[in-house]
Amino acid sequence: MAISIDAVYQRVLALANKEQRGYITPQEFNLLASKAQLDIFNQYFHDYKTAILNPGNQTKSSDDADLVREKTELHRVSGAILTSDANGSSYLPSTIHWLESVYRDDRVNRVLEIDMDIVDLNNLTTVGLLALTPASPGNAAVEGNYVIKFQFPASAIHPASYNNLIVSLTNGETSSTAAAKLALTVNTNSAYHTAVVVGSKVTITYQQDIDWSLTESVFEDGADITLINAGEKSQYVVYEEVKLEDSHYIRSNKKLNPTKSSRGIFYKYNKGSNITILPNPGVATLKCDYIKKPEIPGWGYVVVGEKALYNPSSSTDFELHPAEESNLTNKILELAGIVINKPGLSEVILRNQAVKEAKENK
Repeated sequence: MAISIDAVYQRVLALANKEQRGYITPQEFNLLASKAQLDIFNQYFHDYKTAILNPGNQTKSSDDADLVREKTELHRVSGAILTSDANGSSYLPSTIHWLESVYRDDRVNRVLEIDMDIVDLNNLTTVGLLALTPASPGNAAVEGNYVIKFQFPASAIHPASYNNLIVSLTNGETSSTAAAKLALTVNTNSAYHTAVVVGSKVTITYQQDIDWSLTESVFEDGADITLINAGEKSQYVVYEEVKLEDSHYIRSNKKLNPTKSSRGIFYKYNKGSNITILPNPGVATLKCDYIKKPEIPGWGYVVVGEKALYNPSSSTDFELHPAEESNLTNKILELAGIVINKPGLSEVILRNQAVKEAKENK
């Protein structure tokens, strides 16, 4: 949904030179383009504040607040994982412009440990199933519901309804080799599982995207394989942002003091680039949703015969909604009138923009 920087530049040149008003160099254009994009982007927040104070419209395409939200969706990042340290401090993404929420979701931490020494690798005569989720195999379409099937004889027939990761084992191979095969199959074929192998033991971590209601079953040749460890589901916790000075008061109050399992707080420091989570979440994975800064646009070029020719490989398009292409052109031309000392250009663009806004606000 980006706006082509070359299309905007060519349009700006055409309009600026229409009455011999002057030429805008690529260097000048890139500086003006960056400012114009940032001006439009920053205006979104003011426009949204104004829009929600006015009566809305049931038609989404005619509602001012919905229109602004549509334009900012291009800049919204959801579920970004924060880098944290052992002291409860986390580092916000460098591209962040406006932090929306910070939360913890440990539902990914479901763990199975399988010891392949338990599998009879000298008598592989039947098909064994290692079920990694509580859902039945026929319900494997649900995200995260996957089954690992141990395929022993080459002639084995597998039900078509299973969504399987298949591990081919042969009679007489060592348990460490079998464990390595299992881990490789998991890591290669599933986006929802990761496996780590140490000797004959395989530790599988996988997502839990639904509530746990059943128990995993692991068996080979009809005999159960012991589940050495099955992790428990952790609660979903959203952290509330507070001021640093208020955090001391909150923690000293027995009723307001945050808890690790159900609610928590955080405050920013280091010029807003870091946050501290209270209470310390430990090794939990923290995520955030935020509005990111748009990429700095740039019209890249190569000089051929003393003429700048467009080079798409070194260019960066505008990171704005396509509906902003006209506004971008007008804003750049308005700024260009100042740079090339042609106030008439700015005046024409300002008049055109005023007419456009008047029509939109009718």
